Amino acid sequence: MAYLSAQDIDAIARELNLSTSDFRKMAQNPGYPELLSKRLALAGFSENVLAACHGDVLRDLQRVCGLCQTKIRCAADLERRESVNPLKGCPNEHTLRALAREIGGTPQHFSD
Repeated sequence: MAYLSAQDIDAIARELNLSTSDFRKMAQNPGYPELLSKRLALAGFSENVLAACHGDVLRDLQRVCGLCQTKIRCAADLERRESVNPLKGCPNEHTLRALAREIGGTPQHFSD
């Protein structure tokens, strides 16, 4: 980021459909792509299927995850896999529940 001009940063943010400030926050907090991938897999969602069939939803999930302030707790939860519900405490929980209802399934290990 240090080598990019303000115009380049703005262009990348627009391309990702993010505000410039959100893009900067996400760039300063690495690790969310791996966390989201693990959480989706643990819940029984295929990231590739989401990308193909619900790309806009996946991008929103990525944005929310990237801006999440609890990445350390999330990583610890995923490492321990202690929770029965892999989405509990995740800011994407409601979106993933709605998505599961829409596609007519229930994510694995998903309890209310």
